[in-house]
Amino acid sequence: MNEILWLLLPVAAASGWILAKRDAKRNAPPPSLSRDYFTGLNYLLNEQPDKAIECFVRMLEVDSDTVEIHLALGNLFRQRRHTD
Repeated sequence: MNEILWLLLPVAAASGWILAKRDAKRNAPPPSLSRDYFTGLNYLLNEQPDKAIECFVRMLEVDSDTVEIHLALGNLFRQRRHTD
């Protein structure tokens, strides 16, 4: 019986480590949004699409974090009938 406990000890430690790593990934803080993003949203809410477009264009960088900005900017251009 004592030998079985010694064999199960590394298994228990490994499973605890794996579960802790998985939980840490799930509880990671969300990426922070820039101040320009909130300024652009403020312009949109105040029905000032020209200023919002300028603000969003200033902060454009092509990466995975700015997909929402690209979509919002596309919607703004579509609303203003700028399709080129």
